[in-house]
Amino acid sequence: MTIKILEMKNVNLGFMMEGEFVKVVRGVDFFVNSGEIVGILGESGSGKSVTAKSIFRIAEEEIINDDGTIFFENQEITKMNDNEMTKLRFKKIAYIPQNPSDALNPYQTVYKQFKELSKIHKVKIDKNQIVKSLRDVGIENPDVIMNMYVHQLSGGLAQRVVFAMSIILEPPLIIADEPTSSIDASLKKVILDVLKTINEEKGISIIVITHDFDVVKYLADRIYVMYGGLVLEEGNYKDVMNMPMHPYTKELMKCVASIENTEERFYSMEGSPENPKKFKEQCPFIDRCSEKNLDCEIKIPEMISFDNHNVRCVKYKERF
Repeated sequence: MTIKILEMKNVNLGFMMEGEFVKVVRGVDFFVNSGEIVGILGESGSGKSVTAKSIFRIAEEEIINDDGTIFFENQEITKMNDNEMTKLRFKKIAYIPQNPSDALNPYQTVYKQFKELSKIHKVKIDKNQIVKSLRDVGIENPDVIMNMYVHQLSGGLAQRVVFAMSIILEPPLIIADEPTSSIDASLKKVILDVLKTINEEKGISIIVITHDFDVVKYLADRIYVMYGGLVLEEGNYKDVMNMPMHPYTKELMKCVASIENTEERFYSMEGSPENPKKFKEQCPFIDRCSEKNLDCEIKIPEMISFDNHNVRCVKYKERF
């Protein structure tokens, strides 16, 4: 029996900008099954990171949940206060930010930061557990790393330390936000292998936020393609990759194909994502789409289901 560990229903998120509420995520429906890896794919500004941060409830500036509900293990976390969320963080839901240094205290050694987790959650974490956790993420000299400060760590080591902190309490869910964006290309597969191993050996569900097709190709069971604060396509990874339905997904795949085929001239999508302040009640991809028609301007298209493959595009409505 498949169990949903996380479910978001009609979630609308935004920020206060210059005294005005600006919605950046518009009616997102999203779920993660126990033990699966889900990828959220899209360009910068698509709303994918804001969606992820709203689950963990921590961000540089306050994310306002304008509407919708988020359930984790059948509890509605949108109604939880800060103290209740603190008890969930790292023990039940772990978040790995784009910049690993943001998750580490520059004034404490790695060892002290593990002990801080122990104190917050009133769970005993001894030195042997810390060593094992660091080894589990591929750190060969954990006894040395434990006594170092964040400024003494390379980007790849800092990333793996955050991973180790994320898994030591074995939370049911880990959110990894652009896990390979701040590390050297040579370490990319190492980090992805850490995530895959965590999932396979510990049964931990993982949400991977990325703009990189290689990441979802290597890891994801299912993917959500986001643009303009909306999910435009969703389904099993193989279904979406073998038969992309939304024009935006097709464009993303053309960009990847031109790089993989080492063409002399890389394919580049025309235009750029729209500023959330200018969002309209129409398809957000309309200005960049070669397949648009007049129906695209009338309203935001509804999601249309094809078995386990869903797409938000008016060109498929005539099939129903």
